[in-house]
Amino acid sequence: MILTVTCLATNIPLDIELDLVEQAWATDNNPKTINESWYKLCESVKERTGLEIEGNFELETLGGR
Repeated sequence: MILTVTCLATNIPLDIELDLVEQAWATDNNPKTINESWYKLCESVKERTGLEIEGNFELETLGGR
């Protein structure tokens, strides 16, 4: 699954390939856990790629949607 984001500083789009665990967090629709899942997703992507999504990128699409 691809997470497409746009850099807030440069307005350049970027596609990030999510692993299976990140995909599960990205598709969490439970109102009680959705924010925690998004935080875990962002931290995982940061550890894996060095990209800090929160505060630096705007979410465009998830899986093309």
